[in-house]
Amino acid sequence: MTAARIQLIRKREHISQGVLATVLNMSSESVQKWEQGKTKPQGAALRLLNIIDKKGITAVI
Repeated sequence: MTAARIQLIRKREHISQGVLATVLNMSSESVQKWEQGKTKPQGAALRLLNIIDKKGITAVI
């Protein structure tokens, strides 16, 4: 999952970094670092991002 892909998913779903962080049970700082390419999502957060990418945010909330 690339930084650009995470940002694209978030913008497509019309949600802020904070909202995405809440849905993934992560911190806003984590989402910000992902989008800057400083770190990459792992584990459950990565799986949830893949679900959101394929099925939309409503699939996980």
